[in-house]
Amino acid sequence: MTASNDEAATTWQESIAELQSLLDASLEDNRDANLQLSSLCSTIIFNSDESPPESVLTAVRTIYLRVLLNLGEYSKVVEFHSKDNDGSTNNTLEVAYALYRLRKYDACRKLIVASISNADATNIVDEEGSSSNNATDRVLMHIHAQTLYRLGETNEADQLYSKLLNNTNSEEGGDAMDADEREDTLSNALANRIANYTPGSMLQQDGTSMVSWLEEDESIRQLIESYGDGGGEEGGDEGEEEEMLQNYDLAYNLATYMLVSSDARSQSQVVQAKSLLEQAEKSALTILESSSPAEEEEDDEDGDTDPANDDEEKQKMQLLAEREAGPIRANLALANVLLGGEDNEMDALRTYLTLLTKTAKSGTEQGNLLATSSNNLALLRDGKESVFDVLKRIPITSSLSVSENGVSDSKNGGKMKKDKGGGVSIVPLVGATPQQVRTALFNRALLFAKMGNATGCMEALDVLRASLLVSYHGDDSKASRSGFATSGKGKKKKTPTSSDDVPTARPSSDAEIATWKAQADWLESELVRISESKDKNSDDILQDAIASLDKATDAITNGEESGALLHTKSQLLLHKAALANPELNADGIIGSLESLPLPVQSCPGTKVTLASLYGSSNNDEKAEQLLSDLGNDIALAEFRLERGQYQQAVDLLEGIVEEQGSEAPMEVRAMLVKALSYTDPEQAEEVAESLLEATSVELDGEKLETMEIPRFAKKAGDSSSKVRKTIAATGGGKGRVRAGERKKKNRDAILRKRAKQREAYLSKLEAEGRYDPKQNTKPDPERWIPKSQRSYNRRGRRSRNKGTGAQGGGAGAGMEKDAAKLDVAARLAANDGQSCGPSTANMKVSSSGARKGKGGRRR
Repeated sequence: MTASNDEAATTWQESIAELQSLLDASLEDNRDANLQLSSLCSTIIFNSDESPPESVLTAVRTIYLRVLLNLGEYSKVVEFHSKDNDGSTNNTLEVAYALYRLRKYDACRKLIVASISNADATNIVDEEGSSSNNATDRVLMHIHAQTLYRLGETNEADQLYSKLLNNTNSEEGGDAMDADEREDTLSNALANRIANYTPGSMLQQDGTSMVSWLEEDESIRQLIESYGDGGGEEGGDEGEEEEMLQNYDLAYNLATYMLVSSDARSQSQVVQAKSLLEQAEKSALTILESSSPAEEEEDDEDGDTDPANDDEEKQKMQLLAEREAGPIRANLALANVLLGGEDNEMDALRTYLTLLTKTAKSGTEQGNLLATSSNNLALLRDGKESVFDVLKRIPITSSLSVSENGVSDSKNGGKMKKDKGGGVSIVPLVGATPQQVRTALFNRALLFAKMGNATGCMEALDVLRASLLVSYHGDDSKASRSGFATSGKGKKKKTPTSSDDVPTARPSSDAEIATWKAQADWLESELVRISESKDKNSDDILQDAIASLDKATDAITNGEESGALLHTKSQLLLHKAALANPELNADGIIGSLESLPLPVQSCPGTKVTLASLYGSSNNDEKAEQLLSDLGNDIALAEFRLERGQYQQAVDLLEGIVEEQGSEAPMEVRAMLVKALSYTDPEQAEEVAESLLEATSVELDGEKLETMEIPRFAKKAGDSSSKVRKTIAATGGGKGRVRAGERKKKNRDAILRKRAKQREAYLSKLEAEGRYDPKQNTKPDPERWIPKSQRSYNRRGRRSRNKGTGAQGGGAGAGMEKDAAKLDVAARLAANDGQSCGPSTANMKVSSSGARKGKGGRRR
């Protein structure tokens, strides 16, 4: 008995020793070692004759579960946990991560909440606000926050990220959050905000835009200061490595958040976002392309490497770098669209067309990038293409959202569906965020309304309204992967048949739900007005939408949530005023702007617009009062310049220059020159000279020579030919060409092209035996005459001149006879120049003498 126990003890103890030796090795990418480790743990836990001590068994269970996670066998982790009915295992972290990877988000949240001693399910923090220093608890908080994001509960996830970052600021020791983990957490928090943003939600009661806790973070501020103004581009080669962004994901997410919330930001902030994206793209390409896997000098003593393998690995890294840079370039194009201007729009058009060409070949790997680029390209092409083609660029939504599998099992999931008519391909939207789903559905409904398709518009609006109430289908849901608003068999539109088929696009609050419903009602009212429907009244629908917004505003206890409601109400009021005032006279517009909610009236844009309208109505007093309240001295100086108050403008502008010194904008100095030209011309010349000296530009010839020249491929059948044609059609060539017009080609180039095509065609005929270049190619001059009448046809010569007539010209007796009939000079010569008879030019035409009545019958 004793011998048996000692043998059993030796068995599990030997397994523990072997287990320890394997743990000392690196197991991250070693699948064989992980499999061996899994087998040893299984032997100790299940097959030992004598169970090890509980402390040893607990450690082995943790190792076993983590090895299963390394192997990707998440189902076995959950199964192991479910079999432990006595609750002896306490591996919440491992099981929660396995449930998260299995997309069992509801079960994952319940498990985490159940493991928290605090009754508050939104955080893992005690009542005093202190957090545990245990790194395991912090990892569990990360999983919890990401689970809430996948469930569509973005407000709760945002609060958890805030507490996670704030509570770890005071942590010290080995369990404290390091810089890399902090940057990753900030990046996830920004992505959470981007996923469910609603326009107007950052509007505050005083008319200013809300500054989120993320933008007040010191790391975010330093990132904007360092790279938001083009930082990192200047400097020598020595400091290039220090200026490179190591975490380009954080810069990308921050810039994307600034672009998505651009309705609450100034143009300068959009420029900052563009600079961040340029730095992120540069860093992504540089870091990934430079990280070569050929660093194997430590393993290879001789230093021998296979060049073929190195080239293959380098090519993989380059492809990965291009894939990482794709979304960054798409958002760079969005920044150009928001900044406006012909050049920016052309850059955006080129970027989107290039991305569509590349991502269409990758299938489901970059389906979301494909859908986003297609939607934004539709925005650019609206008004330049047919509405039908623009509509096909809008992504087709499905029930698959960010919380579910982004790779569709269907035939066309994640891939562009080819249009049989040769038009624009149809793009599915799979794995999208709620914000992307709502935008795609609303855009689709809007284009259907422009087409006059009332049925399609109402179906899209019904899907949009239903999706506003769904944030997650559930762990066991079998959501349909087919797209909505697509033509099925019999050309019937597919609509959701159950709640599982509705896209998940619930906004982050009830106020934002009311906002999107009001926008859907506005579009329905416009559809009723355009179609002149007698069943509904467009004014009543619009008024009900405004009333619903007022009701939702009254029900809000937190004033921070009213911004989106007031923003949308202002849009509806302005639309209603535009319908009532089609002439758009100044007094009517002023009345409409003054009727807007007070927070919207307090916005700088509204004040500047009102001041301009007051100025056009010769109400200078009110205009100056608004600009003074705004505190924008530049706008006030510009207004005084327009009104001819030059000395007052000079006083304002000189004050700005003295206060800001060399950092004063060039616009201010230029306005000062203009104002001084009316009051003090000599001083104006001095300021103008200093302005020219400050704006001197030095061209670097060597830098220009090393710059890459952008070119398009010239291969026949190359996909970029479509890009060139589209850009040429929209004015992308040299010079100023209006949109929709093509630049005329040179006639010599056209003739050379025709000659080249003719030679190719004759060569093809010769190869097929249908053409002999040695034979006479001169056409028969009598080919237009019937064969029976041609000069070389001897049959029927006796009566060949009877009833003949040329059909088109040529030679032969028929033609000569017809020509002789028309030759007047020959007839006169035959008659010796004498007339054949008296002239009848002076004779009157005889009449029957009967007078015809007005209604007489014609004979």
